[in-house]
Amino acid sequence: MKRIIALLLCLCAAFALTACNDEGGEKASNEPTVIKLATQHPIEHMAHKAAERVKARIEKETEGRVQVKIYPANQLGDASQIYEEIIRGSIDAGHITVPDQFDSRLGAGFLPYIARDYDQIREVFASDAFLPQEMSKMHDDLGVKFFSYFGEGFIGVGTVEPLKNVTTPGTEKGMMIRVPGLDVFKFGAEELGFRTSSLPYADTYSALQTGVVKGWLGGPPNLNYLGFRDVINHYYQYNVNFESTQYVMNQEKFMSIPEADRKVVEEAFVDEGQQSFLMAESEDQMYRKKLEEAGVEVHMLTTQELEECASYVRDKAWKRLEKNLTPELLEGIKNSY
Repeated sequence: MKRIIALLLCLCAAFALTACNDEGGEKASNEPTVIKLATQHPIEHMAHKAAERVKARIEKETEGRVQVKIYPANQLGDASQIYEEIIRGSIDAGHITVPDQFDSRLGAGFLPYIARDYDQIREVFASDAFLPQEMSKMHDDLGVKFFSYFGEGFIGVGTVEPLKNVTTPGTEKGMMIRVPGLDVFKFGAEELGFRTSSLPYADTYSALQTGVVKGWLGGPPNLNYLGFRDVINHYYQYNVNFESTQYVMNQEKFMSIPEADRKVVEEAFVDEGQQSFLMAESEDQMYRKKLEEAGVEVHMLTTQELEECASYVRDKAWKRLEKNLTPELLEGIKNSY
């Protein structure tokens, strides 16, 4: 009899625990999924406004089941740290310049003349185009979900003095300019005809003031206006590189979201990324006008001149980049035009 009573008590306890677990599971399922989104952009940047739109759309279309917490301006670390933490899963998602220390091909978006102009850039970075599809595979191998590129503007050259042989690639331009310390920037500038110096960005303003360099490459019109309008007198819209960042997310975190809500999350990031190329073109135009109003002479190249520069630089500089970016990737990009 005692054994029967003990057995009944055990069964009652088991049912009670099951009920508690069910209740706890129901509560857990009712708790929203929070996506921790880290970005490198200050709150006044167009990319932060884009992040706010992504947040609003996801929260509205999932009826609050998925919420987004934005950490702007490198609050959670620089781009390299953020990407590493996304791989680990301690940060859920990021809008960053993806570093290339895990795979040298991840920097392919900065190829010199990856596109000639905005008509071409929208084709190259379209979601179903060759490069984004390959980028998705590279990230996936690292446990990361790639959503989209985000366009921030075509990079030109700001100078103190006028250039020589402006529209003739491969011909000496008559000055040394500062470029970022990456081959994708250095080789493109060299093949255009510039002598280059990889000074730190923080030293560029004083170097232009003192004549250590006579120009700089590394930013679209907005950065030339916001950071250098007082020391440059000319701006040349070479479109030699394109400033692009990426929307990425930890793969396990993404797959943990229910399928219907997962689709909302993906579409929010992809649509905002694709829309960015229209916004970037508008920003380029606006800041070129601001440069002119500040007394900087803006020089535009024609479509034909840009195509001549692009063809020459792709032929020369891309061969020098094959070792890190692989011939297969470069050939695939070429074939996508």
